[in-house]
Amino acid sequence: MTAKARRTGPRRGLPGRRARERSGQSGSHGRRDERGLSQSIQWAVLAPAIMLTLLGAVDAGVWLHARSIVQQAAMTAAETQALADEGPGRAEEVVRSMTGELADVTTSVDVGPTQVTVTVRARVPLALDLGLARVGASSTRARERG
Repeated sequence: MTAKARRTGPRRGLPGRRARERSGQSGSHGRRDERGLSQSIQWAVLAPAIMLTLLGAVDAGVWLHARSIVQQAAMTAAETQALADEGPGRAEEVVRSMTGELADVTTSVDVGPTQVTVTVRARVPLALDLGLARVGASSTRARERG
């Protein structure tokens, strides 16, 4: 065996692993450790995506709540109008009292000889308004005969 084949450690003149670690170098190219930089780039990309997802979930909840309010207002207004022998003002008053936090609320009341139809439309105040902020509901109720 030659002397060259028996040598197992690092060659002389080149720093060993411990010497590279002490000097802050890693790898065979002498660069600094960039793992922290790649993690910060990952968070810079992921943080807005996570925030948009959370904001979208909150907006979906607000929209569903507003749709429920509009449906309930239409049903209550139709029932109130069917029981009252008055003009459509009573149904509009009920809708106005139930849809306080919604914007651009419009109420349409159709009083026929046998039934009452109330249609309610409103705009929901959303943080991410992508054109889906409109909700509407319609309810029909038979008129009471007296």
